[in-house]
Amino acid sequence: MICKGKGLNMIKKFKSFIPYVKGSYFLAFISLFCALLATSSKLFIPFLAGKCVNLMKDTPLHELDLSGYFLIMAIFLVVGTLFRYVFDYITYLVGQRVIKNIRNELFEATLESPISSIDQARKGDLLLRLVNDVENVQTGLVSGFAAFYDGIISILITLVFMFTLNWILGLVVVGLTPISIFVSRFVSKFNSKHFRKQRSAQGMVNAFASESLTNSEAVATLNIAKDRIDQFDELSDEFRKSTFKANLGASTINPSTRLVNALINGALVLIGAILIIENPRNLGLSAFAVGDLSAFLTYASSYMQPFNEISNVVSEIDYALASFQRIDETIHGKKDINQGKEVLAGSINDLQAKDITFSYDGKRDIIKDFSLDIYKGHKIAFVGPTGCGKTTLINLLMRFYDPQRGAFYANHLSTQDLEKSAFRSHIGMVLQDTWIFNGTVFENIAYAKEGATKEEVEEAARKAQAAHFIERLPQGYDTQISDSSGLSVGEKQLICVARVMLLEPEIVILDEATSNIDVRTEKLLSEAFDKLMEGKTSLVVAHRLSTIVSSDLIVVLKDGKIIETGNHRELIAKKGFYYSLYNAQFN
Repeated sequence: MICKGKGLNMIKKFKSFIPYVKGSYFLAFISLFCALLATSSKLFIPFLAGKCVNLMKDTPLHELDLSGYFLIMAIFLVVGTLFRYVFDYITYLVGQRVIKNIRNELFEATLESPISSIDQARKGDLLLRLVNDVENVQTGLVSGFAAFYDGIISILITLVFMFTLNWILGLVVVGLTPISIFVSRFVSKFNSKHFRKQRSAQGMVNAFASESLTNSEAVATLNIAKDRIDQFDELSDEFRKSTFKANLGASTINPSTRLVNALINGALVLIGAILIIENPRNLGLSAFAVGDLSAFLTYASSYMQPFNEISNVVSEIDYALASFQRIDETIHGKKDINQGKEVLAGSINDLQAKDITFSYDGKRDIIKDFSLDIYKGHKIAFVGPTGCGKTTLINLLMRFYDPQRGAFYANHLSTQDLEKSAFRSHIGMVLQDTWIFNGTVFENIAYAKEGATKEEVEEAARKAQAAHFIERLPQGYDTQISDSSGLSVGEKQLICVARVMLLEPEIVILDEATSNIDVRTEKLLSEAFDKLMEGKTSLVVAHRLSTIVSSDLIVVLKDGKIIETGNHRELIAKKGFYYSLYNAQFN
């Protein structure tokens, strides 16, 4: 995993990106080759310029002809500029493809994460990884990698020219370079931990803000706005402190390396002047003239410049790597629970729950030794006080979670052995919380069935008692809607019911499906549900007991255990817990 281990250098860190370059290797090779040609062309010019200076020093002015040199330098300049453009363009193109691969894989990994992980995660932090962290990687990857690779090429080619001109000065430059590298790496290493803390603090701020805004009505009702503001201020202050430390460290990188490089250049001028004056041929040096020193100093500056450029983007790269580490944790994190391999043949004729025990935190059991036979075509209702485990049972049946003991069985096969998506295709759910996405009414309903026709969608809407309000919309089924488009809770719920109508599942699950709906809409839904559940196995989690009096079996839960079973009349006659719930609700 990226950033794991103190000995990783920048090249090893970039290796983490390599799998995402798949499909663009050829373009990447062309890009790198263009960078080599562009840098070589640019760096040949100082060598020719130095020769021109030597000629001007040793040749009378009336005999001096530098036109050939100028023409060659102009050609190198044009060629270098052309290859530089191609390098920049292809690098950006490959970078965009890489980011697309990362973003798609991250989104896929997020959706494939266990529901338990998503429930426990801060939603704002998940969005931060999908949006901000990906953008940070995009910026750091494109500009950072380009500067890093170009810098390495520039350093190597510059070394060749420097040692060609004077190997003593070349050794001086190489010998003093580690000082500049050490300063840059020391500051960068110290600063990377501050960037990780900054990203974590930003995720907490986003999550807290998202939570507060999503539940703004509850905040106002409970009169806790000031407390939330104070907590947000504390989180913001932590974010401010971590950002200040990260930026403070980043601001020291460039000045530090520039100071070291200035001292190195001063030493080169002094030694170069001595070599020109003394000209020690006994060391095997050829004549070293002013033009050669001028060219060498240009190369020395070019040699140091990549280190400066790399140090400039080190903070940007560290920032991107900190973001990529968070992305990598999600991509290579825990995947969804066992998918199963068995596929159900035909319909589900038998559904059982056997000795199920489940706990969310491993400490307190929400479901305890739950067993139940669910007969095909029967309507089963689950009732009980809040927190008794009604919705948890539905989550276990859908395999959003797996129990610690026991299992659900379909046709005598454990659902944990069944291929998950195939098993879920037999089930249609209507939940308390509706999901309306940006699109037309038609698209929102047709989402349940691939290739659904207009006639099928309209028929599903009629069965769901939704056609009457859909047809009154400005464009009918072609009206653009969203979760915030002004539809009432009841209208959104009716659209969700129409989806299930279109799906025509074997098993229907209604989880508090009428709890947020007015009495008039509830009546419409009750009629629709009766038609939907006709001849189907139905599981109903209900708060309003009036909606389940016609159930074939009512399962009464308390503290995760079954305490009563029977139909409505039988349970009323027992005058037990269900009887007290019913009387409390209607009296």
